[in-house]
Amino acid sequence: MKRIPIDKAVPGQILAEKLARHDGVLLANQGAEITEGLLRMLSRMNIDTIVIEEEESRSAEEVINEYNQFLADLEARFIRVNDQQVLQALKKTLIFLATKARDETLALINIPADDSSPFPQKALNNQAGGGEADGR
Repeated sequence: MKRIPIDKAVPGQILAEKLARHDGVLLANQGAEITEGLLRMLSRMNIDTIVIEEEESRSAEEVINEYNQFLADLEARFIRVNDQQVLQALKKTLIFLATKARDETLALINIPADDSSPFPQKALNNQAGGGEADGR
């Protein structure tokens, strides 16, 4: 979420919070797409700022590199506890959550999950340490 001045808003952006008048009357719901008409109305009502959803600014390569770095860091932290089941379960849970976050982020930047993608889902899952801990 990011608060921006109304004069910096552009059609197509998405509201991250509902917009209401000072007396509580709803002007636009959270998730509504900003239109020219909505911008004109807000300007006439002297609304100075709005909160919009931020667009994903990382590339797919950056997302995957961050994910791989996280896995490497996690491996280094858990290297001495291979015989402790509770800590291994924690590690698997962290890998599952990181994989889920990676997949959701890639979906936000419109990386298709088929083999025509430069990052096929099969290859992404293999990077999770064999794929068994990513919940699939």
